[in-house]
Amino acid sequence: MTNDEDRDISAALFKKCLAGLFLLGLIARLGYLVEHARSPSFGVPTLDQKYYDTAARMLLAGDDLHQLRGNRPLLYPMFLAATYRLGGRHGIDCAVAAQHLLGVLTGVLVAVLGTRLFRHRLSGLAGGALYLLAPVPLYFEGELLVESSYVFLICLGLWLLLRAADAAGWEAGLCWLFSGGLMALAAQERSNIFIFLAVYPVFTAWQWRRWPHGRALWPLLGLIGGLAMAMPWGFVNKMQSGHFMLMPSEGGANLYLGNKRAADGMTPEQERRVTYGERYEDSVEIWARQGYEKARRAQGLQPENNPMAVSGYWTRRALEEIRAAPGSWLRLMARKCWFMLWNAEIPNNKGFAFLQMEFAWLRLLPVRWVVLLMLAPAGIWAAVKWGNRNALFLLLFYAGLYSAVNVVFFVCDRYRYPIWPVMAAIAGGGLRAVVGTLRERRWREASWLGASLALMAAISLPNWFGARLPSFARDYLFRSIAWYETGHFLEAKSDIDQSLKLDPSEVTALHHRGNVLLAFNRLEEARRDYERALQINSEDGGIWNNYGIALEGLGRTNEALQAYRRAIQCQPPSKSAFLGLAFAQIAAGRLDETAATLDQLEKLEKKPDAVVVAIRSVIARERGNAAQAIELEKKACELDLDAATWAIERATGTRHKK
Repeated sequence: MTNDEDRDISAALFKKCLAGLFLLGLIARLGYLVEHARSPSFGVPTLDQKYYDTAARMLLAGDDLHQLRGNRPLLYPMFLAATYRLGGRHGIDCAVAAQHLLGVLTGVLVAVLGTRLFRHRLSGLAGGALYLLAPVPLYFEGELLVESSYVFLICLGLWLLLRAADAAGWEAGLCWLFSGGLMALAAQERSNIFIFLAVYPVFTAWQWRRWPHGRALWPLLGLIGGLAMAMPWGFVNKMQSGHFMLMPSEGGANLYLGNKRAADGMTPEQERRVTYGERYEDSVEIWARQGYEKARRAQGLQPENNPMAVSGYWTRRALEEIRAAPGSWLRLMARKCWFMLWNAEIPNNKGFAFLQMEFAWLRLLPVRWVVLLMLAPAGIWAAVKWGNRNALFLLLFYAGLYSAVNVVFFVCDRYRYPIWPVMAAIAGGGLRAVVGTLRERRWREASWLGASLALMAAISLPNWFGARLPSFARDYLFRSIAWYETGHFLEAKSDIDQSLKLDPSEVTALHHRGNVLLAFNRLEEARRDYERALQINSEDGGIWNNYGIALEGLGRTNEALQAYRRAIQCQPPSKSAFLGLAFAQIAAGRLDETAATLDQLEKLEKKPDAVVVAIRSVIARERGNAAQAIELEKKACELDLDAATWAIERATGTRHKK
């Protein structure tokens, strides 16, 4: 071993450097947080963030989670609910700050993983710095998404795995047990990691082949730990699905979208575009559920109210697609394998390239995917030559298996992100190997390492498959939604116009532009946008409701009533449409019809609603029952004073106008 391999720092200095690494991570995240807090999107959840935010608030309120009709694990909404309770009015701010802190701790864990892998502290510190100076993890930490806590749990589990592989006696047994529990816990944020539990029997076989005796079986304790963690969560998940489920997942639908003959490997496009109404639902979940129900009814069968039945249906459809065109599917697999190596960040919801235009911190931080990829062969070589081969096996098994899961479905920045920590840990050792060979002037080794660097760059940087990334249409849409929800309507109009210029047929964008135009009282233009959206998706109650509002504002009362009625016939029906219909019926003096509309709405509501009770008080007053009106108005105000006041003013105002 050369002087460079011997050169390392002491354990005491390593601890101080870990503190410095922690400080480096904090500085990077504080800078981004300050910049991010000034953007319109900060604290305004959209898409998946909206789902998690809604689920967290429902948990805090004790609402029935079945109303979400969701199929996602509940650990992350529980984390958000806890931070919301602690943070009060600043709950979202606290959640983002907590996620940035988890990101910093993940960087420290990367350093610890690298140190164990290479048995070299400077290599570990280099890996931690590479992770903390990467912009992709930093961005996801600032969003209300599972990734930051999910990746932290995975890294903690990997650290226990590496400790278990080196330990003996009861310490090894506990590490195997708890690492399995942590991986199963991480699966309650995203189910992809559950497949990694295969590492325990695989590592057992790896050890048994070398020295067959009882200690080689200890890794199987990880399966026991995983099962012990997963079983209680089966009952927790029943809160939203109605069924005992170890892991909620929409895997079948995603498998179909990632492998159908029209798939491009990165964008999960449904055959029919759908949007969501007043309460967020994942468009894939809506599409998958509706497609399953339609197929069952076409066969003369009753659809099952079971997420696993929906997932199973789409899994069968995916296998049918693969069997129908196996050659095309193999080409698609090759394309997706290359996507895992491509330096471009493939967007899932928001495009990373768009975000880099918004945030200087995401442009300035230097570590891109290609950097980790270029250094990986050198890191693997160094680990084989001088490092811990058990640790290398475990980390490569994780990175390879997780990458394979991404390829089976579809590849994007969000799903590649969980591999960043392991890649950074390996790259840290690669960086040390490259620097060491140059310093020691070992030119033969340096030439091989240089060739590996060039090869990985040549694979990762060019666009070998001629892939076309999505336009920024959805990015402008999401930013427009953020502007709109914060009351900046001019900026919202500018961004939504740009979005529709890039993609004129996006149903959610058309719906949103109608809402923006409604805010400007440009009712006729709003009406036209709603009609265009309904031509694409006629089953969205939220669009029908807003269409009714525009028609009512234009004085087309009968058409507005028809729109409201259509909105309450959708699945799920629009709650706002019930109220719009009730106000319109009061304006027309149809008190009996108003009462019947409220009766329908109350069948859907689990709790008394202040607006409904307030409208009933107006009906009672119009019928001359003053005592009942006073009693109902008092009850409505106790439920929600502001909502009750608004409802009474609107109902009496429209009635008096009439």
